[in-house]
Amino acid sequence: MSIDYLGSRIKQERQAKGLTQEQLAERADISLNFMSLIENGKNMSVQTLVAISNALGVSVDYLLGDIIDLQNDQIMRQIVRSLEPLSDAEKLYFLNTINQYKTLKK
Repeated sequence: MSIDYLGSRIKQERQAKGLTQEQLAERADISLNFMSLIENGKNMSVQTLVAISNALGVSVDYLLGDIIDLQNDQIMRQIVRSLEPLSDAEKLYFLNTINQYKTLKK
């Protein structure tokens, strides 16, 4: 997970709510300095993340949602890059293998 992205997401949501860093820090019961560090990519505890999400009136899932999507996108790009040098027949083999796997998982 990208902490930088999470900090940016928190900042974006804070600004959308019309809050200053100081106001959000106060609502989340953290220092203004720490709030600034978080928005700039500083790691935080789960408790702090929950406090910030509560102060913003959004869920932790909401704050993390795009990060999870980004990780999935990165995985998909890596899969595509891995398949690029293969022949069409080899790509079809892997596609069939994936489809068989999905059938077995049901």
